Amino acid sequence: MTSTVTAAPTWRYIVLLALLLGAQPIATDLYLPALPALKSELGNPSLTLTALLLAFGTSQLAWGPISDRFGRRPIALIGAAGYAIACLAAAFAQSMPILVACRMLQGAAMAALIVVARASSRDLFSPQEGTKILSKGLSGLGVIALVSPLVGAALAAITPWRGSLAAMGVFGALVFVWVAWSFTESLPAERRSTGFAVPGATRAILSNARFRAWTYVVSTTYATLFCFLLGSSFVYGVAFKLGIFGSGLVLAGNCVFYILGTVWCRRMLATLPPYRATARASWFQLAGAIVTLIPAILVGPWLPAMLAGQFLFSVGHGVVQPCAQAGAVADTPKNAGRAAALSGFAMMCVAFVVGQVMSPFLGTSAWPLVVSISIGAPILALLAHTLLRRAHVS
Repeated sequence: MTSTVTAAPTWRYIVLLALLLGAQPIATDLYLPALPALKSELGNPSLTLTALLLAFGTSQLAWGPISDRFGRRPIALIGAAGYAIACLAAAFAQSMPILVACRMLQGAAMAALIVVARASSRDLFSPQEGTKILSKGLSGLGVIALVSPLVGAALAAITPWRGSLAAMGVFGALVFVWVAWSFTESLPAERRSTGFAVPGATRAILSNARFRAWTYVVSTTYATLFCFLLGSSFVYGVAFKLGIFGSGLVLAGNCVFYILGTVWCRRMLATLPPYRATARASWFQLAGAIVTLIPAILVGPWLPAMLAGQFLFSVGHGVVQPCAQAGAVADTPKNAGRAAALSGFAMMCVAFVVGQVMSPFLGTSAWPLVVSISIGAPILALLAHTLLRRAHVS
């Protein structure tokens, strides 16, 4: 199989991408409305999110080379099974340490699914076409993320937080069935690595200027979004007194604008290379920061301005994320799994650090979200218009 697309992707592959990528918002967004109840019962809920992301980030370093060696399909099956088992075990946890351990296992399994999604799109398609295909899968992720907080809010009202974790386990089982039924191996035997320690492979990836630029970009946009995910229940549910369903609706609205961004991404890619589409989208994210920050400085955090700013940022994120994820593996078709893993590891490390910094300030103030978007969006715009541009035009 060559690295260029030879036929239109089947609807089953698009659904597969959506499910594999959707494992991440299921693991976070479905859970968010239940965080206040979890905090009351077992303690600091940020530990369960940061542990998930830490395991997710570090495990990719193993899954990438393993998938390059043994292929994508068996890794996807292992990941889906592990995801389901970890979530069902977490639903019965009686203490925070046990819950954190289960969430770490879930994060490790989720890493296998995400690596396979990113690497298989490079196995099957050229970089430009792969970006379009990945954006379709991320549109599906957006739909999953749209539904997740609403379902999570309903479950939180009925079963506090355990029902959310059980629902994640059901999702993992569904992914396993879909992979087993629909996914034909994307990495042919002749293109697989002969071992895990490919001489110079990691060094070659890290020395690639485009890989580094795209990894900086995706790490920045995701870390900024992660602040919203981590703080939304507290800011919108508590500080602005919208409650569980109100904060769920805010998350759902965010997903609608993210989906619009992925659609806009595909339209721009018809005439623009991914790095220029990213630069254009970064202006939306910067506008979101300005809309959020100015009223906050003048009169304090203002709900309409914060919603408008977050939705503007999400439109841009819907463009930047598929471009950056595809761009990170574009130059390394023979080691796509390893490149996806290294980029994903960097992204999760940044999100983990940002989450640790933000967590102590979550409570009854909206300022943590104001500050996060006001820092993240300008950095992203600067990267898109300087480092990323130089990497592609030099």
